[in-house]
Amino acid sequence: MELISSENISENLIELLEGIELGTNGARYIHMDTRDRIKDADHPISYSLVRNQQLIANITFCRRKVGYYLRYFAFSRTFQNKSAKKPKIKSKPSPFENKIEEVFEKLKMLQPSLPMYAYIEYENDRSRLFSERFGFSPYTDIVSRTYSRFNPKKNPKAAFFDDWNALRAQVATEYSNNEFYHTFHIHKGPYVILKNNEGQITSFAKFTKVHWKIKRLPGRFGGLFVKVIPYIPVLNKLLRPDDHYFLVPDIVFTRKKSPKEVESLFDSALSLYNVSSLIWFVDPNQDLYRKTKNKMRWGVLDKIIGEKKVALVCRNKSSSYEANRPVFVSAFDII
Repeated sequence: MELISSENISENLIELLEGIELGTNGARYIHMDTRDRIKDADHPISYSLVRNQQLIANITFCRRKVGYYLRYFAFSRTFQNKSAKKPKIKSKPSPFENKIEEVFEKLKMLQPSLPMYAYIEYENDRSRLFSERFGFSPYTDIVSRTYSRFNPKKNPKAAFFDDWNALRAQVATEYSNNEFYHTFHIHKGPYVILKNNEGQITSFAKFTKVHWKIKRLPGRFGGLFVKVIPYIPVLNKLLRPDDHYFLVPDIVFTRKKSPKEVESLFDSALSLYNVSSLIWFVDPNQDLYRKTKNKMRWGVLDKIIGEKKVALVCRNKSSSYEANRPVFVSAFDII
């Protein structure tokens, strides 16, 4: 078994990632836009495990000044089946596990002070157990919240916008104090903005359009919902399991931090991108979300799915989470 490092994303890796079904106990889905999405990885460093000239596993990190973000931790289907078994806590690490541990030790030697971090869905037992196996521990939780509209209405003052320099000061004011804050992805537009009658920008966010194939929704009846929704005339406008497009927002800002402002911004984005839903991944202590979450009209999908927790796990992290310094969540890290 050979461990190969690279700063380039290989075709073999893309093919491995395209064939992976994500999730276990809860939601299960396939990313349909991996080939394009992976091109946006910031300063990737990739470690591939190869046996008999076959790629059997890969770990890819995004190297940032704030830490190493574990973006992909993927196994071939053979090893996916093996890894689904609960590891024995006191068992001796296998040669395969030793090779994976070698990756983390290499990165620690390169930058001893940098933490490593990753997001794991609460119901994904396999990923959670593996993270514990390799020295990651729970740091805090973020949440995912689904917003949907059957016929989203665009605010007349809403438009696409590309000038990062016009937004960067406000973004820094709102988000630069956040833990793991970085601008690699958010400094590239387009953005959706809303203006007032004086032409001033009052709300904005960056939105990424995402394409998934959904095999199962979270929750007790998630498998059943996926099967029946395509046959329900109203709901099938919001969710198309085999070909589902939605948005994920970044750097959401509204001047008054009111639910009406957020709804108008989200409705306008849905209309501009011609989709019916979005998923907001956010630290629950983020000021805007905290002030608006209980007053917003989230829509039908939220009633089905609700607010879901996503665990942030870290390795080599010396400090503790502080509620007054929420985690900066980049859409790229989740999708």
